[in-house]
Amino acid sequence: MAKTLQTKSAKAAAAKANLWNFPLAKRNYLLFAAGLGILVIGFLLMATAITDDPAKYQTTWNNPLAVSVAPLVLVIGYCIVIPYALMKRNDGEQQEN
Repeated sequence: MAKTLQTKSAKAAAAKANLWNFPLAKRNYLLFAAGLGILVIGFLLMATAITDDPAKYQTTWNNPLAVSVAPLVLVIGYCIVIPYALMKRNDGEQQEN
């Protein structure tokens, strides 16, 4: 009788340990949204150089926001913020492992 109780409790403990939790938490989604916001800002900065007027074409592409700052903002969004949002673990999950 005692042996069956031990095996049942061991099976129950193993079942509880195998429960799967979704790896992304609210903080991950907020960081991901911030990354998407950074990308939108980068594309808006790049759009400052768009013009239909042929006389202003050369002056708009000499805009430092469109030529230097916007690509830098896009690289930060694509290469730093979004991967960090996907790889960041919860504090509780780090303590368990």
